[in-house]
Formats: sequence, C-alpha cells, structure tokens
Amino acid sequence: MVPATERSRSRPAFWALTLLLLAAGVELGCRLIERVENAAARRRNPHVEAINPVPAFEVVELDGRRMVRRTGFHPLMVNPRPFPLERPEGGLRVFVLGASAAAGWPYQLGDTNLSALLERKLRLLYPGRAVEVVNMAAGTYGSHRVKLILEEALRYHPDLLVLYNGNNELLENLVYRPRTPPAPWDRSAAARLAYRVGVTLTTPLPRFDVKDYDFDDQLSNHLSFAFGQASRYREDPRQFQALLEHYRFNVEAMVASAGQARVPLLLLTCPVNLKDWSPNVSRHRPGLDAWQRSRWTAAFREGVLAVERGDFAGAEAPLRAAVELDGEYAEAHFYLAESLRRTGRPAEAKAEYVLALQRDAFPFRELPEFQVILREVAAARGAPLVDIVAPLEAVAGDGIPGFDVLIDYVHLTERSQEIAAHEVLRALLARGLLPGVAAADLERTRIAITERFWPERDVYVVDVNYNLAMIMHQYDRLDALYRQLVEVLTRAAREDPSLAAHCQERLQTYQQVHAIVGDYRKLLRAEKLGLAQQAYTPAQAQQISQAYAEMIHWSNADRLSREEFLQRVPATPRR
Repeated sequence: MVPATERSRSRPAFWALTLLLLAAGVELGCRLIERVENAAARRRNPHVEAINPVPAFEVVELDGRRMVRRTGFHPLMVNPRPFPLERPEGGLRVFVLGASAAAGWPYQLGDTNLSALLERKLRLLYPGRAVEVVNMAAGTYGSHRVKLILEEALRYHPDLLVLYNGNNELLENLVYRPRTPPAPWDRSAAARLAYRVGVTLTTPLPRFDVKDYDFDDQLSNHLSFAFGQASRYREDPRQFQALLEHYRFNVEAMVASAGQARVPLLLLTCPVNLKDWSPNVSRHRPGLDAWQRSRWTAAFREGVLAVERGDFAGAEAPLRAAVELDGEYAEAHFYLAESLRRTGRPAEAKAEYVLALQRDAFPFRELPEFQVILREVAAARGAPLVDIVAPLEAVAGDGIPGFDVLIDYVHLTERSQEIAAHEVLRALLARGLLPGVAAADLERTRIAITERFWPERDVYVVDVNYNLAMIMHQYDRLDALYRQLVEVLTRAAREDPSLAAHCQERLQTYQQVHAIVGDYRKLLRAEKLGLAQQAYTPAQAQQISQAYAEMIHWSNADRLSREEFLQRVPATPRR
C-alpha cells in the first residue's frame, strides 16, 4: 500500500501529466479540424466575397451563327472580337487572361500585343487550321477578378489558357480578416482555430463588386500615390500576409479549375521595370530617432547629390551609410543601385533595385513575394511556368529590365510582346502541345516589329504616361515626357484634324500642370535632402503644396467635391 504522503506528492505530477495529454489531444484534434477546413476552403473563397456577379460573355446570334461576345459588363476588359460558340473542327482556341500587361496595353487594339502575336505565330505553324487567340485580359484586374473570368472562359472549350497576372494585387482596398492570430499564438492550431471562429462570427468577409468596378473605384489609390501615402498592406504586416495568402488561393484555384476541365494552363512570370522606375512611395523605418534621422538625411543628401552630378563612385559610400541607418527607405536603395550600375556592377545593382521594389510603400509593380508564390504553385501543381523575365533580361542593358524592354513600370514594348509570345510557343513545344512542330519550325514564326505612329492611340498613351509618372513621383522623367507629349499632340493634330481640338486642349492643360509639378518636385527634393528651410519660407512651401493639391483635384479627382477631396488627402501633402 502506497503511503499517503507519497500519494499526495504524486497528485500534482498526475494532474500535470493529465493536463498535458489533454492539451496535446486538443491540439491534435484542432490540427485535424484545420486540415478538413483547409480542404473545404479550396472549394470556396475564404478571403473575399464577390457581390453583383455578372457574366463577361454572352451567346448571341450573329449572321446566322451562335457567337460568343463580351457583355456590357466588365468595362475594363479588352473588347475581344466575337468567336463561335462551337469550336471549328480541327480548330485551335487559346484564351489569354490577366490584366493590362496581358492585354498588351497600349497595343491591345493592334496586331502587336501578346494575343495577336501568338495567333499570328500559330497560324504560321498551322496554315490550314482555324486558330483563335482571344484576348480576355482586363485592365487593373487583380487575381480574384481574373479568376472569375477564367472560370467563365472554361465554358467555351479552350484548348489552352495563358495566365499573365500579378501586378495589381495591392490595387483594391480590401480589408482582410487575418486567418491566424498574432505571434506567438499563431504557432498553436487550437489558438488558430479559436481565433478563426471568433473572427468568422464577428467580422464579415471583405466584398468586391463585380458589376460596378471601373476606373472611378481606383481614385483613392491615385490620391494615395499623388500624395505619397503608404498602402494599408505595407503598413500592416498581417494584412500583407493575408494578401499573399489570397493571391496563392486564387492562383491555386485557377490551376485546379483548368485541371478539372483538362485544359492546359500556362503561368507567365511578370517582368517589372527595375532600373528606370523609382519607388512610388518611400517611408522611414519605425523608431528612427531625431539624431539618426539627421545622420540619415546628411548621408542621403551627399549620395543623391553625387548621383546627380555623375559621381557614381563617390555616391556609394554615403548611400550605403544611409541604407545602414534606415534600410526601409526605398529610394535610398534605388539611388545605391544606380551608383552600382553606373560603376559596372550590375549584379549588385540588381539586388538593390529589387530591395527598392520590396521597400516601396505603395508598389504598383509585382513584388518578388508574389513571383515566389507563382513558382511554388507551378511546381506543386505541375503547371507549366513560362519565364518571360529571363529572355527580356537577356536583351536588356546590364541584364536589368528598364525602358529598353518596358514602356513604363510593367507594360511590354512591342518587341517584348513578340519575345513573350515566342516564349509561350517554346513552352508549348516543350510540353508536347504543338503536334507536328519541330524546334527549328519556331524560328520561322519570328515577327519583325516596326514602330508606327497611330494618332488616336499615341495621344492617349502620352497622356496616360505623363499622368501616371506625375502621380507616381517619377519626376526625373517628367521633362522628357512633357517634350514627348508636346511632340505627339502636335503631330497628331496635324495628321488627324479630327483630333486637333482635343490636342490643343491637352497642350494648354499640360502647360499648367507641368509648371505646377515642376515647382512641387523641387520642393519635395529639398525636403528629402534636408534643404527646404534654406530654400523656401513656410509660406512659399505652403503655396506650392496648395497649388499642387488643387491641380490634382481638377486633373485627377474632379468628380469629388472640394470637401470630399480634402477629406481624402493631408492638409500639407508630402512624400
């Protein structure tokens, strides 16, 4: 018989062991529930809810044939030509999906965009076959919107889907409900499950409107760019993590949908402008005290001034000092990259350009984290990955993408569109999806690109390019863009008299805009370099800022009343 004293000593150990086993059982059970829940989540979207769902396409009778054409909804979608409901016997049908880069902006209406070039190439390979490459891309669409288009497109019997998407994930202001609690509780399945149940019961899913989405819905983001405000996703790490999880879900769901329909889906990587597009918004790291800020400003100023006078070797040391003090300020990495590239060190420069992109507080280019997810999904799901970044780097100066392969921050030049289309062909051949075609046959599908002036398109392009460069703070380009704008508007008015009045109006507008932006960019530069107090009185700085704010109001947000506009922007906007 065990003495009472020994029994009393063993009770705490017994209860401790019992509680430990119970906790382990609860944790194990929660992990099993979590696996079941995750499997169920693959069949529905646990991140967002679509409202006002409307179709992108409809079946109509045209000239006695049942044809598929775009509906009046989805106004930001390229308007593809109608195609037969029934695929022609022996025909080849390809759908290209994504956002404006996939659409081939600004060449989407011509024959030098990705879809048109791919169709031309396939017809050269199969001259006796009916080939349709349908451009189903939609400007500014994030992956959650592209997913809806892809699921609808599968109804129309494609032989192949091409997905080129990833630049617009931060564009919409969705407020996610994080699926995991803050650290360190996120390590426990029981805590994760309890947190998810609580959030589900108290917080509705964020909604996105399918029917009524248009450029007007992006106004708040344009104002954020224009006034140097950070994205919610960059200020809240948990929101950014939720965004990454949502992107992964969308890509996996699209691959799964295509797989269930037994339609090959090619995933294209997204080239972005690294060397010729500075970060949209830079911000200092939290906790930078006044003494550190003073040292940072002095080092940053010394480095930037050295870059501006062409002393790239002399710029490196102070810029490295600035980055060491504050590694979060994106523009410091960009200037450091410039100094490294100009001194013949492209590999080091590229690494800094990538850091500048990653530190951008409101990026409008695909971030490396999304590219990693794309590659992981492709590898895990066996989906063909078409790397169009590498061949563009091969023809870019220094091996770093810039204006030599892109017309702005993400959109391909016509020659780059041809390279991308050719890489799609190479991927199809490697996967055995081009029967009867040999590797040597691909070379005869090369298409020579000749630049041509198209008044209506080119007027629109220079207008958009200047405006985007202005609100995205690409100030070093504005003078060149302004000269290009004047040249194009003048030539278009001469060659197409129907555009003359419009061109004259835009010229007058941009004369005012360019003067106001010129003053404002000088003020911002002085502030970043710690020279504002020497160069401007408080009244002068306020006057310049006010003129800029008023210009942004009438040029970009005239749909808002003055009161509504002032509620959305800071009283003294600064970058």
